[in-house]
Amino acid sequence: MALKSPTKRKGYWKNYEQADIKDYRKVWNITKEIVQKEDIPFKLKKRGRPPKLKLWMYVSLAVIYVYFNDPFRETEQLLTLLTGKKLDHSNIVRWFGKLDPSYIDKLVYKVHLQIIKQNNKGDYLADSSGVSCDQYQDTLHRGETIRELTHWKLHIFAQYLLVLGLVSLVSVWATHGDVNDSPIFRQHLLKPSRVTAGKKCHADKAYFGKKNIQKTKNAKLIPNFVPKERNYSDALLKRAVREYDNEARKKNRGLVETP
Repeated sequence: MALKSPTKRKGYWKNYEQADIKDYRKVWNITKEIVQKEDIPFKLKKRGRPPKLKLWMYVSLAVIYVYFNDPFRETEQLLTLLTGKKLDHSNIVRWFGKLDPSYIDKLVYKVHLQIIKQNNKGDYLADSSGVSCDQYQDTLHRGETIRELTHWKLHIFAQYLLVLGLVSLVSVWATHGDVNDSPIFRQHLLKPSRVTAGKKCHADKAYFGKKNIQKTKNAKLIPNFVPKERNYSDALLKRAVREYDNEARKKNRGLVETP
């Protein structure tokens, strides 16, 4: 994702749109190269409607959907922009449903590895955001069953590549409802095998805690989490407060909002 500054300033929309399509093509082409060298986990049945696209195209589109986290309708339009083909909404949904989420997660990381080969200078970022889905669920509220939109939370761990001006996703996880960020960060996002030792890891107050700091250090990263406004007696937390680098955090603030 091309980000030449932490926020999209007024008057620069045209430039950002031009930069974005280059990023979409980069992720599309890298995914294509990877997928065409391995077996795609689609189980095709002899009966039923055949795919209208080559299977690698469905996979590449799914990776773009996860990687950039654009609204689904915008991702559909990208298919036409990238391939000149246009599909019915339900066709894409049906084929996305045949993909294993863990396969896409691993594939997103493979794409990330290809991107950072060009340049690996930059810190790591962790954040989450709530997402309202377009499906309803039954919820018990004060003794009555009400229907409300399903609410998910998207958790992201990314690296900002300074020279390339890209925010590249390392790992991503989704949960139902307002799940606490810390356990997801430790159990699913921060994977020592996926990071480069010695770099800083920035995150907001939701991530400041002893277990998260220790886990980050065990991954040989430098935790730079915004401290909560309180007095700490624990030596590890007191040291984390002293070593917190607000200027470094400010330089990366807002970058993760795009993915």
